[in-house]
Amino acid sequence: MIPILIAVQNLSWFTDLRSSAYMYPSLLALHLVGISLFGGLILITDLRILGAAMKSFSIAEVIDRTRSFKQIGFVFAAGCGVLLFCSKAEAYYYNPLFRAKVVLFALVAIHAALFKSSIYNRPESIEGNPALMSKARTAAWVSLILWTCILIAGRGIGYISAPFGLHFAGLLHGVTNAL
Repeated sequence: MIPILIAVQNLSWFTDLRSSAYMYPSLLALHLVGISLFGGLILITDLRILGAAMKSFSIAEVIDRTRSFKQIGFVFAAGCGVLLFCSKAEAYYYNPLFRAKVVLFALVAIHAALFKSSIYNRPESIEGNPALMSKARTAAWVSLILWTCILIAGRGIGYISAPFGLHFAGLLHGVTNAL
């Protein structure tokens, strides 16, 4: 896996991105803008489902009106995130918080698979249906917890680094095992 990651990050486009005084920080800022749009709308939706915000709007209105903007924010954040990853793939691979973030994204995918068809794709049927409302509240709590953990892990990635830095740690591990 490491040779592939090193090859990806050493492609000229990613090397230029990583070494640019302006492009990498700009891309990181755009990634955060996408996260803010997406995350803010997820928060609004979850809080509405929980009855803690926007009570003058139905759950269906909030879900339907924010859906396309959430999709735009997600694509924007994910696209910038992939570029950021590719420019420092090896460092991210060794970062324990990045690995935690990947696991959390897998849990978000499971969350979506469990709740999308029954809650998010049929929001008009939630209110007035106690069983579905209970399921929607569970989905909202799980969503809030997962996305909060993803944000915490994401912020921590910039502050945690691999011990020896990167593939040299793997090389040292191989040398010490050979002795």
